Amino acid sequence: MRIVMKPIEAITTHSKEGVIRPEKYKIIEGEETIVVRIDKILTRSEEKSVGCRELIFNCQGVINGYIKNFELKYRVPECKWFLYRI
Repeated sequence: MRIVMKPIEAITTHSKEGVIRPEKYKIIEGEETIVVRIDKILTRSEEKSVGCRELIFNCQGVINGYIKNFELKYRVPECKWFLYRI
């Protein structure tokens, strides 16, 4: 997978315990808007980068008709989502 680190808009759900789960995301490339529904979360991890807590989601979804794996990154202090790798 290659690193892209592009900001995205994400729709998420939260459990009663406070566990966050991304459901779909939207990315704008040029004049094209792509919406990707997340079919499966393969792994979920947490790391600190430059003192900033980040949640990493390794996911699977359909992009342009193909099943692809990708990673989403959520920066907790900034409340921002990124398409990290694809």
